[in-house]
Amino acid sequence: MQVQVLLFGAERKAAGRDLAVVSLPGSRTCLDLRERLAAEVPALAPHLASARFAVNGAFVPLSHTLEERDEIALIGPVSGG
Repeated sequence: MQVQVLLFGAERKAAGRDLAVVSLPGSRTCLDLRERLAAEVPALAPHLASARFAVNGAFVPLSHTLEERDEIALIGPVSGG
């Protein structure tokens, strides 16, 4: 299965693009996706420990199973006030 991951902020800047396309053979959890992103887009590796995945507009745990048509975003820590 191939998924597209939307990138924002520091993650977008590190990757040099706003979208990462990743192949997920076999298991399809967010944890699997995180590992594939680290391997296929090495510039994202330092960001992945503190970033979270949002799937279809909601934050999900790393155990969440991804489906073919999910909208996936990688959201890094944000601050403001």
